[in-house]
Amino acid sequence: MALGLWRPPHGWREFAGEVGIIVIGVLIALGAEQLVNTAHWRQQVETFRQAVHSELAENLGTYEYRAKWNGCVKRRLDELEAWLESWHNGQPRMLIQPIGAPKFLSLSTSAWESRDAILVSHMPMRERMMIGGLYDDFDNNEIHRLDERETWLALGEFDGAVNLDSRDLMRLRGLISRARFRDQRMTFNALIFFRDSQVLGIVAQQDADYPSNDPSFCTSLFGGDKVNHPAS
Repeated sequence: MALGLWRPPHGWREFAGEVGIIVIGVLIALGAEQLVNTAHWRQQVETFRQAVHSELAENLGTYEYRAKWNGCVKRRLDELEAWLESWHNGQPRMLIQPIGAPKFLSLSTSAWESRDAILVSHMPMRERMMIGGLYDDFDNNEIHRLDERETWLALGEFDGAVNLDSRDLMRLRGLISRARFRDQRMTFNALIFFRDSQVLGIVAQQDADYPSNDPSFCTSLFGGDKVNHPAS
């Protein structure tokens, strides 16, 4: 037996109205869910952003702290050059104190490393690219920071030296050049970090627990000279 076309009991108009109410209800529910979801991720992103900005500010603070030693680093290397030349001239000068080293501070990355792909995807593309770029630059600059530390530790092996042979003098020359190169790269890179961070509104912040300055590093190796120490 052939079946006739189905007709709603109360007519098509009333049926369409009921369907419309259902559709509108579903759309409202989906919209509300979307609003809740958007608000959730906005809050998550803002919390993450604050943590990362704070971490970046402290990292920049370590470069700001290191930059205070630039003048003393240059002076110390100039004095080591003069000491080296005194050996070449056959009239070696006496160092009256340890060579010392500028302070070295490590960076933090825990906030940035705590990210996940979903969270980061809710950040503006330009922002996450700039933040990621800063962390990449920090990571690349660690080569210079760590080698600068190793170089100054090696220079410290000349403390109290009273008899340098030609091999010692060649090694001293190499270490001085190496320390100058690392200092130049650290200084140049820091300027770039400060510039890029300004775009994100991040200002360097130094931690109260940073080690205090060692004034002896800014005092002449040969004595008798007054110099300006970096600010604490």
